[in-house]
Amino acid sequence: MTSKLALIYKALDEESKTVLWHIEAALKKYEYVPVGYIARKTRLPPKRLEAVLSFLNSKKLIRRRIGHEVGYTLTFLGLDMLALDSLVKRGVIEALGNKIGVGKESDIYEALSPSGERIALKLHRIGRTSFRKTLRTRPYIFERQTTSWLEESKLSAQREFTALKELTKYTKYVPSPHAYNRHAVVTSFIEGIELYRVRKLTNPQEALEKIIEVIKIAYNKIGIIHGDLSEYNIIISYPTEDPLIIDWPQYFYKEHPQAQDILRRDIHYVVRYFNKRFNLKVNSDEVFRKVVTG
Repeated sequence: MTSKLALIYKALDEESKTVLWHIEAALKKYEYVPVGYIARKTRLPPKRLEAVLSFLNSKKLIRRRIGHEVGYTLTFLGLDMLALDSLVKRGVIEALGNKIGVGKESDIYEALSPSGERIALKLHRIGRTSFRKTLRTRPYIFERQTTSWLEESKLSAQREFTALKELTKYTKYVPSPHAYNRHAVVTSFIEGIELYRVRKLTNPQEALEKIIEVIKIAYNKIGIIHGDLSEYNIIISYPTEDPLIIDWPQYFYKEHPQAQDILRRDIHYVVRYFNKRFNLKVNSDEVFRKVVTG
């Protein structure tokens, strides 16, 4: 393990992890968990608890509030530690490498499985962008009357893992899911570059058809629509030049009132990009009709 995230994880002892776990569990009841509550749950001696809380606060794994009663809440970094600890103990991750990607609402790290396979760890960070932008792509958050971005990040990871698990039954053009815990999703490692950075494709028509095939499978076999599809979340892998569609947590069900409009928008964005960048002459309305009719 070489990343900053890995170094922090290696510095944690079991008492620190226990304190983090109890703070996380209590967030369903408290916005800031009182020190007295943490003391009762962990049963740590006062001086030892004070030392652990001070250490966790210094590493920015928790955040302290001083007022009528001192309390602590969990940060995304603290949630990272809990998810990573679970994945390590379950034998999913053996070593964690450097950060290899930063999305609008996620961080991605390279990792190794116990068998030595290169894998990717995606940590969801819902709320990193503006609240308005988040609601635009993830309206289910508003419907759920969310209590915290930590909880919504967990939901986001669960949704993405579920979508990928279903999609990989029918297509190889999405990342293969290995496991998830809390806000973390582990998938196959993707080697390639984002579509928007690709200047030339040997057969752009074939690449577009593979993308459309995934859209069709998602809609007709699983009943979902990506919801935010563009050249920014399609990876072109080499040397095959196969596309991989990533970032699935904001999917919409085909029963959604605006499902047809969302599907049409996804198709329009992708087709328009291929037409402009690679000089194709594909009709997005025709593609839409073919997808809807299966």
